[in-house]
Amino acid sequence: MRMTSTIPLIVLFLLLLFASFAPSHAEDRGEKLYTETFTLYKSLAVDPDKVQNKEIWQTIARAFYSIYKNHPSSSKAPNSLFLSGKMYEEMGERFNSQDDLDTAVEYSRLFVRVYPDNRLADDAQLRVARIVEKRSKRDAYTEYEKVVDDFPNGDMKNIAGHKLKDLAPFKPSTKTVSKPASNSGLVKVSQIRHWSTNDFTRVVIHVDKEMPFTSRFLKADPKNGKPPRLFVDIKGTNVDKNLYVEPIKNGLLEEIKFARNTRNQVRVVLYINSFEDYKVFALQDPFRIVMDIHGSGAGKGKYYAKEKDSGDYKYESGLPEDNVSSLSEALGLKIRTVVIDAGHGGHDPGAIGHTGLKEKDVTLKIAKTLKAKLDKDGKKFGITKVHLTRGTDKFIPLEERTGIAKKLGADLFISIHANAARNKNAYGTETYILSFTNDQRSLAVAARENATTRISRSDMDNVLKKYLLSAKINESEKLASYVQGSVITNLSRKYKPVKNKGVKKAPFIVLLGADIPSILVETSFITNPTEEKRLKSNGYIDDLADGIFTGIKRYSTEVQTASVH
Repeated sequence: MRMTSTIPLIVLFLLLLFASFAPSHAEDRGEKLYTETFTLYKSLAVDPDKVQNKEIWQTIARAFYSIYKNHPSSSKAPNSLFLSGKMYEEMGERFNSQDDLDTAVEYSRLFVRVYPDNRLADDAQLRVARIVEKRSKRDAYTEYEKVVDDFPNGDMKNIAGHKLKDLAPFKPSTKTVSKPASNSGLVKVSQIRHWSTNDFTRVVIHVDKEMPFTSRFLKADPKNGKPPRLFVDIKGTNVDKNLYVEPIKNGLLEEIKFARNTRNQVRVVLYINSFEDYKVFALQDPFRIVMDIHGSGAGKGKYYAKEKDSGDYKYESGLPEDNVSSLSEALGLKIRTVVIDAGHGGHDPGAIGHTGLKEKDVTLKIAKTLKAKLDKDGKKFGITKVHLTRGTDKFIPLEERTGIAKKLGADLFISIHANAARNKNAYGTETYILSFTNDQRSLAVAARENATTRISRSDMDNVLKKYLLSAKINESEKLASYVQGSVITNLSRKYKPVKNKGVKKAPFIVLLGADIPSILVETSFITNPTEEKRLKSNGYIDDLADGIFTGIKRYSTEVQTASVH
């Protein structure tokens, strides 16, 4: 009883703490919040009940992160971000949680990017190397090398140097990019598309044939008036004479430029207003290069990362008054916008049942029904905007669906699908999150849902490594658990048999880059005669949508009332 009762007391304490400070100088408030949160952190070590309770660890770690996020001008912002990463590493070790270790790496990398000159930057980079080493000695070598090369005067240099000697057998070999055959001719760069928000931009470059490419990031050059730039050089290519890029109206980018910079190479350059991180990778069938940029909305000409304003929320004494007020309200966190993705569409029918029922039609019905429920009752638990990636029988490339979600400012991303199997007796419901897996059945499901975009297993693993550190794994898993449980409970009341296939992990392209809680729901097996018949029923569609709705409601309500992230 003692351990259980501790949790609401700590949450209530932090709620009152974060809500009670008058809106004076951000530096002062940040320092006060840091002092109180650090006191709670120190108390963990001396309380045998608290130190074994992960929920308390998470509460304090998230509070540290929120100080960094909401008070970036405070002198304690760097310490807060550093300690949040430290706590997630400790949680990962203490509770054997890879997700917490991944978060520790994400926050430590963020610290190095935002505070490269801070005395703790080399400590943060060493933490990255230490955690990465548990998975890959080869990748760890590169991370330890950064400690030595990037922080030559840091006190972690000697430790990293010794590790490099130990890991010398695992030093990565230098890779060379193959050149296109001389007689292959030049292929066309035919299309450049982009989606932008204040803190994310996705640019997709379409090339008529797979060709080698390299990418590079250039830091800002204020003396010459140049912002940060990210570019790709695509070998053996020319620019299609009809190539047109829509003007950039807002977001992280100032401009996209493209041209042949050599006789047989096209360069595409992104001029960036605000930058924190980037990722570049390729997809197949058709071949395209995806460039993702993460920033924080700095104004034009500033060329540096500036944290987003915490919102129009005022921090006054006492508790907030509306029915979703909470500690997260005090910290400026809310679930407001949901984007629902109806899988497949247009020339991509998805799976097809024995009587001809098409997955693309089923998913659109479920998506529309779910949207109607959230439009009607979502405001009761904080959701004010609901969007569909497609509202008609339209084909949308997988990478564009995430781009749409980001552009619409989604807080949750729900992708709806119907399952399929060669065995017509297979049935049930399962919900997926983005991650690695060795489960052959899960890989088969991902391969089928990724069918419109070919990517090799090794390439997908490399892309996943780039994204899992920024993916909301813990939050996605919790959302998936609530949705899966609610759908099964809802269906079990009316239908027999119903099979709970659980929450699983798999590499779905449609979830790449969302960096918000994101799930893919395989509602039922369209290849099972019984479940195909049910999927034709409006009543069953409504029951499925209602189950997903209930799971979203539970997750949103919990975040609005208990989270401090």
